[in-house]
Amino acid sequence: MRKQEIVDFANGLRNTYHTNDPFELAKIWGIRIIERNHGFKGFKAQAVKFRGYAPYIAINSNYTEASKKILCAHELGHIFLHDETLNYFADIGGKINMQSEYEANLFVLALLEDQARLKVDMTEIPPYLLQNIVEQSIELKK
Repeated sequence: MRKQEIVDFANGLRNTYHTNDPFELAKIWGIRIIERNHGFKGFKAQAVKFRGYAPYIAINSNYTEASKKILCAHELGHIFLHDETLNYFADIGGKINMQSEYEANLFVLALLEDQARLKVDMTEIPPYLLQNIVEQSIELKK
């Protein structure tokens, strides 16, 4: 999917359902959210989507509410933008699918932030910077 199509899709969701809350959008679309205290290191969130099964998102409950919103939006991006997926937002030290991660991160920004508030066109933000913006916005509870 092209960058502008992702931004337009996210904006379409916001305008159609009058919300940018990924938890509310998941509920509207019948996507189950599971929050659990995951003890293994690096786990943040995971989207699971296979043909013939209802998709769901698992989120580590050890993150702040604002962080869980970002994590949910990222995983929702995977569900909406990619066919079959078993993705997780974790620090695993590899480059599994950089394009799908970039697209999910762009979806996060387009869903949660209004383009008019930014001083740069969100489709022009380089992938490494977009990933850094999203990653740096996620915090564990204190």
